[in-house]
Amino acid sequence: MQRSVIAKSEWRHFITVPDLFQGISQQDMRKIESLYTGKWFPRGAEIFQEGEPADCLYILRTGMVKLISLSDKGKETILHILKPDEVFGELLLAEERRPFTAVALEDSLVTVISQQSFVELLSTIPAVALSFIRLLSKRLATVERGLAEFGHTWSHHRLARVLLQLSKKYGKELPTGTLINARLTHEDLANLIGTSRETVTTQLSKFTRMGLLKREASRFVVAGPKLVEFIRSEELRLKNLGAHP
Repeated sequence: MQRSVIAKSEWRHFITVPDLFQGISQQDMRKIESLYTGKWFPRGAEIFQEGEPADCLYILRTGMVKLISLSDKGKETILHILKPDEVFGELLLAEERRPFTAVALEDSLVTVISQQSFVELLSTIPAVALSFIRLLSKRLATVERGLAEFGHTWSHHRLARVLLQLSKKYGKELPTGTLINARLTHEDLANLIGTSRETVTTQLSKFTRMGLLKREASRFVVAGPKLVEFIRSEELRLKNLGAHP
């Protein structure tokens, strides 16, 4: 795997993560800066692999990263797609080994903090410990909501919700709609919602005919208000049917 360590002089300004280091004093920030390193990963490179020692925490600085889980048969499930300033590898205090794999979707720069250094930060800087607990709580709530929705919706409903979430997270407003500024394949979307690529392709074609989205080069542009209305109508239909797909 091709990766390289970045000279600290090139990326000192990168350590400004709201979710983890908000409200930190300048003195504490200098201490934090002395404990981290930076690494660059090209598109497609594994940042860490399932089963490897969980020995450090990562913060995405630039680029995009997906967290994936592979079944015994090699089927990929995308657990999360990360944007800059998001933290990953946060289970290092609960798991000795990585429970999933992190892959760079684009050329990516990451901040790396060793487990030993991160434990030191948690024990000596209360604001970091509180922020970390808050971050874990948000992640847990997201997972629980996702599990609840997964078992009570059809795949086209899940696809619509994922497209809406991605537009909010990576969206860039255009006159024609909201551009999802992430290079995602039909396979990626299928792995996000737990269905086949063929099913996603069919449903995307249907959404296009309905005016919910269109494709521009390798990106999707969604009609946000129409997508929201479609999701609401689907939720109402399922509620009226009492459906449990």
